[in-house]
Amino acid sequence: MSRSTYYALLAVACVLMSSLPELLAQHAGHSNGSDVLPLQSESDIEAMTSQTGPLSLDALESLALANNPTLQQGQAQIRAARGAAYQAGLAPNPIVGYTSDQVGINGTAGELQGGFISQEIVTGGKLKLSRAKYMQRASIAQTNLYAQQQRVLNDVRIQFYSTLAAQQLVSVHEKLVANAEDNVQTHREMLNIGQTSESDVLRVEVEQQRDRLNLRKAEREFDQNWRMLTSVTGVPNLTNPGLSGSLASHEESLTWDQALSQLLSTSPELQAARQKIQHDQITVRRERVQPIPDLLIDVNTGRNFETRDNVVGITAGINLPVFNRNRGTIEQAQADLSRACAEVRRLELELQNRLAAEFQLYETSRDRVEEYESTILPKAKQSHALLVESYRQRRAPWTDALMAQRMYLSLGAEYLDNLRQFREADVKIRGLLLTGGLTEPGQPVGGGHIDAVAQPR
Repeated sequence: MSRSTYYALLAVACVLMSSLPELLAQHAGHSNGSDVLPLQSESDIEAMTSQTGPLSLDALESLALANNPTLQQGQAQIRAARGAAYQAGLAPNPIVGYTSDQVGINGTAGELQGGFISQEIVTGGKLKLSRAKYMQRASIAQTNLYAQQQRVLNDVRIQFYSTLAAQQLVSVHEKLVANAEDNVQTHREMLNIGQTSESDVLRVEVEQQRDRLNLRKAEREFDQNWRMLTSVTGVPNLTNPGLSGSLASHEESLTWDQALSQLLSTSPELQAARQKIQHDQITVRRERVQPIPDLLIDVNTGRNFETRDNVVGITAGINLPVFNRNRGTIEQAQADLSRACAEVRRLELELQNRLAAEFQLYETSRDRVEEYESTILPKAKQSHALLVESYRQRRAPWTDALMAQRMYLSLGAEYLDNLRQFREADVKIRGLLLTGGLTEPGQPVGGGHIDAVAQPR
């Protein structure tokens, strides 16, 4: 090989090898999916639920984080964005092949026989910007995954308190049925001695049947809440050993200013919207450098059989941006950026609107819970105790004591319902209004014309 051929090939090799360290580093940093949250096996689930006592909120949260399929979808979106980032930053592959010229001249194999190598060199920092753009999408997907985890936890907590309230309501309705049975038996005995009428007996029997129906309804509502709870955890076949925990809240009461400040400062929905602005800013920069011509270099070398010399040829060219300067796509990217900026403000107002409705429920149910705990239930309990004592002293009929007990139990059912509403509103507000633990996480960025290319950019 001649010296000129050697230096020409060496120059091409240097061009190709210059990007090798970056490619190796990119490949080493490429996600291989090892950060996926694994689903728990059936043996793990059985071990968790084989405990002798009822399930706690912590155990159900652990089940949900390991088995809710929407979290797997969120992880997949992160991997997809990272894969696109890796692909978008790769340099074009070189083209190598065989070349010949004037084959058959004077009965020979040709004037020239040899090979060629062609390489496109991307300029203007396009690959770096493309990779940064898709890595920003991965960051948005990561924020969306955090938001989805919060949605799952919020749904588990809301459904846990609903199921726990339903479980306690079953106990209250069982006591109401027992109260009604005692009342029917008392009235029948009173009818036998002429102290009441048959009409009163029929009335209390109707109340007894209604209480039985309410008990069956409460039992079915408990079963429904349990099924909804297990669905959110991702383990729908989970057996029902009951729940352990308290409906009472030990958190300090929230004010409107506290709730709004926390929401606007920590909402992952807002964080993802702000990350979208950064993504669109990178997109604008990327589209602005798109018209910068890339360099195409061709090197061929071979044997000239006519002169019996080794020869080298080099060509270089660029794609002149005469007719297409990418102006339409740049305008689209700028429009997307303007929309993303407006989206942050729109989302702030929407969150404030949603918080206003939720905070009204929070304050109303909190006031009712506090009133029931401090005044209504203690007075009803005291009234029942006084009538029981009066009955023992033969100063009040047993039916009055039963009526007082019935009122106390009915107020207890109302208290549980108010407490359930309060805990639901409290979880939503402290959980940044994120619900929908079985809804598929949204895509980091919607597809469009800019993405409709074979090579991501």
